[in-house]
Amino acid sequence: MSSNILSKVLFKRAFRATTIASGFLVFTSTLSATAQASNQHYQIEEFSDDYSAIIIPTEDEDGESNSIIKVINAKTGQTMISQPASLDIEYELDNSKERQLSDKISANIANRYYGEHSVLIYDDFNFDNQKDLALRDGRNGCYGGPSYQVYLKKDNTFIHSDGFTDLAQGYCGFFGIDKDSETLNTMTKSGAAWHQFSEYKVINDEPVVVRIIEEEWNNRSLLSITESKKIKGKMKVENYEMLPPYVEQAENPFPYIYMLTVDNDKKMVLDSQYKDGSEQLYYAFADEEGRIELLYEGQFDYDKTKKTLSFTNRPVLYKINNQGITVKLPNNTVQLKPQPKSVLGSLDNVVQFKNVRVK
Repeated sequence: MSSNILSKVLFKRAFRATTIASGFLVFTSTLSATAQASNQHYQIEEFSDDYSAIIIPTEDEDGESNSIIKVINAKTGQTMISQPASLDIEYELDNSKERQLSDKISANIANRYYGEHSVLIYDDFNFDNQKDLALRDGRNGCYGGPSYQVYLKKDNTFIHSDGFTDLAQGYCGFFGIDKDSETLNTMTKSGAAWHQFSEYKVINDEPVVVRIIEEEWNNRSLLSITESKKIKGKMKVENYEMLPPYVEQAENPFPYIYMLTVDNDKKMVLDSQYKDGSEQLYYAFADEEGRIELLYEGQFDYDKTKKTLSFTNRPVLYKINNQGITVKLPNNTVQLKPQPKSVLGSLDNVVQFKNVRVK
């Protein structure tokens, strides 16, 4: 992503890596002499028995940062990491007061995707039972969200990781960490209609993408899904549609014309789309996870007296009413009964559509 490339350029310009005699890796910034002489700093709240961290306000000559985050060995006083950052200190202090931290800056908060994120995150990112560090560098995430530089714990030091840093740049919030499956995940978006969710496994201390799901709203108000999954070393691509999540609540308007859930938790919805110059009805039947198994957009018949909608998807005849769905096969008839109180909407509303014949 372009934001990832930009963050790397700024990162490399802002500081260079040097190794000091003790074997710790330290990042030294190109600070002005005035800033280096300043003793003003803010303490980050306790996050480890082994390390502490402070934020030092600076006046960076190139204007790319306004602070330095330092991570310090609690026993030796040795600076482990010194990283330039662009931070809103007043905002961080206001958050600290709300959390009753006095003048300390909060740590280890990552409320995905758009919630509060701390300046420092201390957790095991690569599943080696050693806690790693992520330090905020600015707001290079999606829509100006937080971004981080990531350091993996190795023996007695922290090593900067380009691969893990990529997952903390340009996405919405910090990457998710699933301890049970030992996977990481990210999300990014463009407007309200398109989202991308990615899942990674850690191989040789590098995050490797194993699954990508792109979802986009289509003209049927369904989600068009492109799923790429790594199988035997190659990404296999599959396209399908999903029902969007719906939770029945008073403040949530009912999104369909008609809906019911059958005994095996599969769902049927009737809704409309603009097609061939008019609003037309469509039928969608989805599995328990919302994945569309059958989509029909052709001609319908509605019996107002029996309040029954029917259509033929050759050679199968479907009939829908408040008693459920009748599926008439050439040699068999199957009755799919609705779960109690699962029928929502009214079939009488289908009469308005051009592809519905009314009897």
